[in-house]
Amino acid sequence: MKKILNTAEKRLAKSHFPSRAFKYKAGCAAAILFLATILLPAFAQETPPLINYPAALYKAHNQNWDMSQSADDIIYSANSDGLLEHDGASWKLYPLPDGQIVRAALYAEQISDLAGGKVLNRTMQAEQRIYVGGFSEFGYWKREADGQLKYYSLSKKAGFASLRTEEIWHILKTPKYIYFQSFSQIYRYDGKNLKEITSPGNIMFMRFVQNRVLVQSIGSGIYELKNEKFEPLPGTESLSPTTVSSILPFSNGGILISTTKHGLFTWRNGSLTPWNIAISEDLKRNIVNRAIVMSRDSSIVFGTIQNGVYVVSKNGVLRYQFNKETGLQNNTVLALKEDARHQLWIGLDQGIDMVKMSSPIIAYQTNDNPLGSTYAAAIWHGKLYVGSNKGVFVKKWLSPEPFRPVRGLEGQTWALKVIDDQLLCGHNDATYRIEENGITKISNINGGWVFLPVRNGRDTLLLQSAYIGLHVYKKDAKGIWTYAYPVKNSVPIPIKHIARDKSGVFWLGHAYKGLFQTKLTPALDSALLWKEFKAPRDLPSEFSVEVVQWLSGQVRVRSGNAFFQPNASGKLVPSSDFLKEDEYYKVRTGLHGDWFKVFANRVAFYQPGKEARNLPLALVRNAETVVPLSEDYYFFCLDNGYALYNRKSPDQQNDVAGPPVVRKVANLRNLNETFAISGNPSLPAEVRALRIAFALPVYGQNVQYKYRLKGLTDQWSEWTDQSFVEFTNLESTDYIFEIRSSLNDTIGTYHFNVKPFWRETLMAKILFAVLIALALAALLLYQEKRLARHRRKLIEEQEEKLRQQRLTSERKIMQIQNEKLQSEIQSKSQQLSNVAINVVKKNEILEEIRDELKQVKAEMGTQLPNIHYQKLLHSIERNVAGKDDWILFEQNFDEVHEQFFKRLRQIYPTISPSELRLAACLRMNLSTKEMAPVLGISVRGVEIKRYRLRKKLGLGVDANLVQFMMDI
Repeated sequence: MKKILNTAEKRLAKSHFPSRAFKYKAGCAAAILFLATILLPAFAQETPPLINYPAALYKAHNQNWDMSQSADDIIYSANSDGLLEHDGASWKLYPLPDGQIVRAALYAEQISDLAGGKVLNRTMQAEQRIYVGGFSEFGYWKREADGQLKYYSLSKKAGFASLRTEEIWHILKTPKYIYFQSFSQIYRYDGKNLKEITSPGNIMFMRFVQNRVLVQSIGSGIYELKNEKFEPLPGTESLSPTTVSSILPFSNGGILISTTKHGLFTWRNGSLTPWNIAISEDLKRNIVNRAIVMSRDSSIVFGTIQNGVYVVSKNGVLRYQFNKETGLQNNTVLALKEDARHQLWIGLDQGIDMVKMSSPIIAYQTNDNPLGSTYAAAIWHGKLYVGSNKGVFVKKWLSPEPFRPVRGLEGQTWALKVIDDQLLCGHNDATYRIEENGITKISNINGGWVFLPVRNGRDTLLLQSAYIGLHVYKKDAKGIWTYAYPVKNSVPIPIKHIARDKSGVFWLGHAYKGLFQTKLTPALDSALLWKEFKAPRDLPSEFSVEVVQWLSGQVRVRSGNAFFQPNASGKLVPSSDFLKEDEYYKVRTGLHGDWFKVFANRVAFYQPGKEARNLPLALVRNAETVVPLSEDYYFFCLDNGYALYNRKSPDQQNDVAGPPVVRKVANLRNLNETFAISGNPSLPAEVRALRIAFALPVYGQNVQYKYRLKGLTDQWSEWTDQSFVEFTNLESTDYIFEIRSSLNDTIGTYHFNVKPFWRETLMAKILFAVLIALALAALLLYQEKRLARHRRKLIEEQEEKLRQQRLTSERKIMQIQNEKLQSEIQSKSQQLSNVAINVVKKNEILEEIRDELKQVKAEMGTQLPNIHYQKLLHSIERNVAGKDDWILFEQNFDEVHEQFFKRLRQIYPTISPSELRLAACLRMNLSTKEMAPVLGISVRGVEIKRYRLRKKLGLGVDANLVQFMMDI
């Protein structure tokens, strides 16, 4: 163990890179870095776009030791906190199981066969792996069905004793093997088995170059690994005092060898030769730590410990330098990687940076940018002049020399224009002519936005728009531009845009609000016509109107988010040149039919006969300026510097982005529960809320997204830069999640379905349908019965009402009938009484006649024949209370008293007829005296009959015989 530690200490002392890992002599390194920063000159170099990814963004350790990229364009970094993954939208950290520093990372595909049921029927499948290594650990991460990485350790299964003290610093892939390399050991992996190979000494890094596995043994030369044995590479013995930092392929089958402090060497056919280039001394001084060859143009990239990155051509000519001054986060380079789009990823001691090496855009970018926001540019006499909010600056065109200010032009600059080999400047303070040795004020007109040359016969005049109206310049006798006069009859307003149509009419755009049309005299000294366009009559809005000098001398006007063109009568009509976009944009023109759509975070470049190119540029807001500097370059004004675009650069087919991809699908109620991101997964029934994360693995561009979930809605969302979306209250059905980016129209899809609860299955639905049908039928039946009951109740109520009405009517009728009957009874009773009275009177008369007859007989004696006397007496006796009178009386009595005799006979069958006649008299409430004549008996006889009748009826002494008869 002691021997191992001593050996490690020696090799660390020889290598600055490991010393960084163990913070060895950090104070000395900091001092060197400070001195290098002081001594090195400041550059003003245009470089490809540089993107910073600070630790605060990816939320992991500062140090990034290695970089790799998967086949699906995901970037991986070996970070001190673990494996760092970036998909273009978000970062994710995967720590090792024991939290070790990840020193190396390599993406590789492992071919595995899947049995198809028979031995000969097998299908091959590439398994994506990200191999990693750290202290006493190496293995690989594999992407699972849910899109997340899962770690599989190889070292723990191997059980090598040497691994207890070894740290994996490099992972190398060859066509047959994966090599995990520490300082003294090599572990070879063939996809199934591990093999330990002991190195010839302490080694730095293995490289696979020109079909050779090469490694330097510290203190000796370079060795080639052949069949588990190391053989010296002839001619490299002289490298023994050096520390080789990289071995690269070189031209004509050669090898380029970089050392940390001893420069560069080429090896070819056993011969080692120093490669002395212009920056050789810089590389020696700044300690080369990494180097790679770019596949696009064979440029060589050197990463140093003290001064960032150098990019040289294959001939050794410096193309670009990236360091802290030019935007790099840190000058200590720990890793270099070229991705599939030929972009350069730089792993730093403090963060990650990315350089878009394949971009046709180069930009001026530096941390201490003296320019600020740029608004104008021009090339004059081989120099680039840039106008900004800080003034005018100049440097040699396409050179690394720094910008220097043009004295006297400090402050806001709006226009730089070369006209007849004179450089004119529209400044906030005045209008100037810039000369080789200074400036000359040519007018006091401040805020000059535009210089527009206008032919006037053989001469050319300059029409200037400024803070206050229009002004004219012309050449003096020496051909120098001088101020002539203001344009009369023009309104003194700030005019920012000028365009002239084919008829010679000028279209003017107000700096803030308004669109105007004017026609000037040939000398431009006066306005013959001045017309103002009003909203909404003439255009949608008067604010932020822009006038564009369109192709072939035409004019286009932008108002709101619509474009217009003047017709023959000068009226604005919608222009057919521009399709309606979802995003707000402006239009700028270039050379030879070129033109641009300027969006908020990108510029679309159009050339005749070519497809549009998207340039990831954000121009200065409300002052979007594109300047054609030359036949080759366009100048784009940015908030912090500028960008140059070579219009003759070839089409970048590899820059065409594909559709966004779904990266993660999680249960919104439990984000740790994730689901498969491919293969039309079925989600559990209880998962009704999802978070879907997506990304477009395109780097260095501001990407926005639109999405929709078919099955929930067919409506696309608004543009958003958020890389995830959440859905709630999902139903059990099939869904298609569609996602597209702002870079193109291709659509990524993700199919899934949500399983139904039992209550949502077809059988359940059928059962529910049957139950609902039964319930409806029962409800209908119940309703029918209820309605029937209600109807019956209504009918009964109606019948009862009718019955009550009928009863009321009947009662009324009965009352009327009773009254009528009562009247009739009274009438009958009266008649009956009359009959009885008549009978009584008749009997009284007959009795008087009888008595008189008897008296006559007594008086006359025989004079009255006896036969006649008996006949008369008999006739009288017969008619006194005769039978006929009683029959008539009984009939009338029955009509009045409703069969009184019948009821009485039913109650007392033994009652005699004479007693019936007495009962009738009692019912009629006749007095005893009145009864006697009716009954044909004496009053005494009536009382006797009453007594006998009472006895027969069983009535007591107290009973009222008359009332008794009335009640029957």
